[in-house]
Amino acid sequence: MEPRLWANHLAYRSAREPENLLNHVRRVYLHLELRQTEELYGAMLDLFLVLGDRGESLRKGLLKKAKTILDKEIFELFVKNLKQGLQKNQPYPISQHSVLANFFDGGLTLIDVDTKSDEQAGSGVDPLALAQEELTFGDISVAQEILENALLVSPDRMSLHFGLLEIYQHTHSLSDLLKMQDRLGEQIKVAESAWTKTRKYLESQG
Repeated sequence: MEPRLWANHLAYRSAREPENLLNHVRRVYLHLELRQTEELYGAMLDLFLVLGDRGESLRKGLLKKAKTILDKEIFELFVKNLKQGLQKNQPYPISQHSVLANFFDGGLTLIDVDTKSDEQAGSGVDPLALAQEELTFGDISVAQEILENALLVSPDRMSLHFGLLEIYQHTHSLSDLLKMQDRLGEQIKVAESAWTKTRKYLESQG
């Protein structure tokens, strides 16, 4: 299987079955072999969060293999937490390639796309459903692009605004938020308070 497809499959399985260590370990080994720094961090982060203070020897062995690929500060973060493991409520750098670690209690989940409402536009696949699928595979940038394009077409859909703002907050993408705000112009008034709140939060984070 082509590496990207295999990586997406393993990310999907890891999100669906977080306690299945084999999938996490396979993800780590794949990104080790491909020497992908950011992807490796996301996979290692998920594994550490799932294991907690368990499996120290496994975590130590994988970390040793990852030393020359991970950024220095990321490697030191793992070393510092090798004994006690990482917890979801402690601070660590956000990874767009993690399927478990974020600011939303264990899952970057957009507004319920199955809810029947007047917002369910057209007869095709809803962009929120497409975006959520990409998030499951760890492709946050693709999900963001889907929602941005959909919002330009249907700026009156509140759920699209909220879903996109969740992504901006998750990735700390202040610059992307400001660009999209300019593209929307007056159409931002549909959810202006939410945009203002998210912008102020991101500005406060530096």
